[in-house]
Amino acid sequence: MVEEKSRKELLEEPDPFIVFAQRMLKLAKQYQRQIIMGVTALVLAAAVISALVYFRHQSEERAAQMLAEAVSRYQAVESKDAGTINPKPPSAAEYEEVRKLFKDIISKYPSTGSGRAALLHYADLSYKTEDFDEAITAYQKALDVFSEEAGLTSVILNGLAYSCEAKKDDAGAIKYFEMIVNDENAVMKDQALFKLALIYGRQGKTELAAKAWQRIISEYPDSIYYPLVKEKVSG
Repeated sequence: MVEEKSRKELLEEPDPFIVFAQRMLKLAKQYQRQIIMGVTALVLAAAVISALVYFRHQSEERAAQMLAEAVSRYQAVESKDAGTINPKPPSAAEYEEVRKLFKDIISKYPSTGSGRAALLHYADLSYKTEDFDEAITAYQKALDVFSEEAGLTSVILNGLAYSCEAKKDDAGAIKYFEMIVNDENAVMKDQALFKLALIYGRQGKTELAAKAWQRIISEYPDSIYYPLVKEKVSG
């Protein structure tokens, strides 16, 4: 049997905590440079993240301010003759002036919420100024940006369809109107069906046109197009 150590022997043994602390200090000294570099890297990373958050906030505020100014100008252009007997529609030059304001926001702050909202206004104004190629490009970008926004998707598809139709691109218009009709979450399906029926009729595809008319009658009795379609089908 091993004899228990005497009190004197125990006292003469090195303290475990002191031994551990000495080892840690030795390691710290040995790897001092690496430790300092590691701590410095953490501090720099924290500083970068803090700066990004700060500048992101600043960008959002500036973009929001620019968007508010552009929207205000847009509304002023749209309502300049409101209340007059013979209001004149805004000129292409007036629309173009406002379109540049939205384009400026998109180019400077594309990743902000205001930059994304400006993209929709820019697409709309491109259509109004009959720059249909630019409208289609902007609407397609907006479709990617707002892919998770079910309510906006059908509005953007509608813009794409109308822009294609304005370019005499019936195939493109049909494609986007059908995307609206086939999307269970889409709004304005009755309008899309109405436009499809008109295009199919123009192309001489009477059966497809008749199917679109019939869907409006059977599925959308409250549609503003219902009375007109009902009269056309009955007649």
